[in-house]
Amino acid sequence: MSQLYFLLRIGFIWVLLFFFIGSCSKEANNISPVPDVLVREQLNLNSIEAQPLKFRDGASIYIKGGIKGIIIYRRTEGNFLAFERQSPYQMQDSCGRISVHSSNLYMIDACHNCTFDWQGTPTGGPCRDIMKQYQVQYANNFTISITNQ
Repeated sequence: MSQLYFLLRIGFIWVLLFFFIGSCSKEANNISPVPDVLVREQLNLNSIEAQPLKFRDGASIYIKGGIKGIIIYRRTEGNFLAFERQSPYQMQDSCGRISVHSSNLYMIDACHNCTFDWQGTPTGGPCRDIMKQYQVQYANNFTISITNQ
């Protein structure tokens, strides 16, 4: 009886260990740790600052808003993405600000050497959390609205 009890205890410990190790994944977290702030920005695509977004797929610009600013990215005509520039990695560091890499192929937090694809998913460096993404509505061919609601 004591041998059966011992084997059950060992089996239970292995099961717990298996679940614990399985929960320590290095995959990206699906919810950004960047705090919510009120975001309600309007961008006129006819404005000087927005000209890159008007005609060129893959173009991006920075605008004010959010915590450290917002990156607007044009995927295709009428299809835009908006990301918070506050890095999701070690947010207490004032240097953690996301920028678009000069190749325009990805985004980077140069302070922590984290890179992100255009879905906001970490692709390199120590960062494991996704970027905060805002909702974008495209209206009447010249205005986009960026919100977090």
